[in-house]
Amino acid sequence: MTALLGQVATHELVPPDPTAIEHYGRLIIQALVAIVTIWATIRKTLQKPEEVVRIPVEAVPGEKAGNNGNGSNGNGAE
Repeated sequence: MTALLGQVATHELVPPDPTAIEHYGRLIIQALVAIVTIWATIRKTLQKPEEVVRIPVEAVPGEKAGNNGNGSNGNGAE
């Protein structure tokens, strides 16, 4: 029994090569990105829509003259 365990330990418990570690690392990162993306999509879908409050134009502060009376078109050109 001890010989069998020793043989299994020497053949099966070898450290993986660096390419296998890199491969599994990439798979784990891709799985995490997929989970976060799905979670964000579901969260956005279940989010309550924001209420739009409409106010009349007269309530918006500002001058009524569109060009401030100086004749410019708003982009600095005269």
